[in-house]
Amino acid sequence: MTMTSRNFLKTISIIHLAMVIGPLFAATIFYMNTEIITNGTQNDIFIYVFPLIALGGIFASKYMFNLFIKNLKNHKTLQAKLTGYQTASLIKYALIEGPAFLNIVWFSQTGNLLFLTIGGVLIIFLFTQRPRANKIEIDLNLNSEHKSQFRDLDRPM
Repeated sequence: MTMTSRNFLKTISIIHLAMVIGPLFAATIFYMNTEIITNGTQNDIFIYVFPLIALGGIFASKYMFNLFIKNLKNHKTLQAKLTGYQTASLIKYALIEGPAFLNIVWFSQTGNLLFLTIGGVLIIFLFTQRPRANKIEIDLNLNSEHKSQFRDLDRPM
């Protein structure tokens, strides 16, 4: 299949959607099947560790994404830029999805809603990272030639 902007946007959107649906589905299943505790143990070390892991995932995702994107701006072809952008996005999504799953699974083990809440916030944050054509243009700082090529959705690259 020839790579076009339409194919690229469809592929990256499906990847993003799958990475949002996974933890959302797990959170729903675990919430329905886990007994919620009302008096959490405040001396549990994970109450401090798992929120830090969540924050670390958010900051690492932004850092790694920007690191990858910075190197893509030097590529000559739009296809190379978009392929690198897809890789950078996948890493960004995974660095958010991982801590979300970790908190959701820990909720299923402890019944403490704090962990489910953290996982839910990460899912919402991941959802807000969805790929959009105008955001991709801005992130990659596309020149006028690449912009016109990218906006022509069915033009082969």
